Amino acid sequence: MKPAFLGTLHAAAGCESCHKGNPKAADRDRAHAGLVARPSRQPDTACAACHAKQVEQVKTSLHFTVRGEENLMKLRSAHRWPDVEPIFRQACQSCHASCGDCHVSKAKSARGGLMDGHMFLKQPPMEEACGSCHGGRVVPEYLGKNEGFPPDVHWEKARMDCIACHSALQMHGDGTAYPDRHAVRTKPQCITCHPDAKAAGSPILQHAVHGDRINCVVCHATVYRGCENCHIGEGAKSSLQFKIGKSARPDAPYQYTLLRHVPTVRTMLDPRVKDGMPNYDAVPTWKDTTPHNIQRKTPRTASCNNCHGNARIFLKPGDLNPTEAAANAKVVVPNIPARR
Repeated sequence: MKPAFLGTLHAAAGCESCHKGNPKAADRDRAHAGLVARPSRQPDTACAACHAKQVEQVKTSLHFTVRGEENLMKLRSAHRWPDVEPIFRQACQSCHASCGDCHVSKAKSARGGLMDGHMFLKQPPMEEACGSCHGGRVVPEYLGKNEGFPPDVHWEKARMDCIACHSALQMHGDGTAYPDRHAVRTKPQCITCHPDAKAAGSPILQHAVHGDRINCVVCHATVYRGCENCHIGEGAKSSLQFKIGKSARPDAPYQYTLLRHVPTVRTMLDPRVKDGMPNYDAVPTWKDTTPHNIQRKTPRTASCNNCHGNARIFLKPGDLNPTEAAANAKVVVPNIPARR
């Protein structure tokens, strides 16, 4: 614990105000009786007295509830959800982030540990806080740690950290129980900073021709990491990929986007729940993605024919494993746009 912490408001309240235990006890065992190691997992008790608004909102946030993943698992497992739910609570939901996982310590799923000697950090440090949970693909993409590929232009040119785009309101939640991250009203959008990108009569040919039909990332992202073949007790493997496909989201404002493969496979729950996902085909395993590796210039911005007629970068029916063909029928591109 840093000496500087002892002069803060959180320290003045006393350790027991958050961690419980008995500060008057004379021996270690009695002093630690009833100790709460991660108090913000119960934010109503630990944080609400001073941060009532934030606590009320965070309880419905996607970071705290992992609702996006839960909704997908409910869809896939259908009537088997009562059998699958305990596995989800133990495995998937254990990754949810509470207040302290961003402002004091690294997430337990990332082996924990204080970020700055128990100091409460108003602005969480990017690699220590965000990176402890999103260090598998997002942070390496953004910082250019995927070998052979540059950092995201927002980091390389302007050193914009995560909160430059992802506001506190988005992270804490706004009180609405959104079904997934795509539905969040306060999510980042390219046109917030680049309003002319979709303007009628744009001097940029691709913008003028494509309009709202293509997600910005199709032309302005580089490769990103996807995951495959997850099984309970065995984990998953990952690889770099780049695939253009159709959006499966009915609310998507574009037709074509980039798709990232998720690790879910039909048999992933079999070690615990045999045939636990009878409705597996209801949700694509190639899903809309927003890579964090944006570049102003890419091969697709250099020439129309680096995209048109380039079958390699489109998700085609023949690219799919037969066991996931039905799940991804709506997102594949059977007819590749012709060369111009």
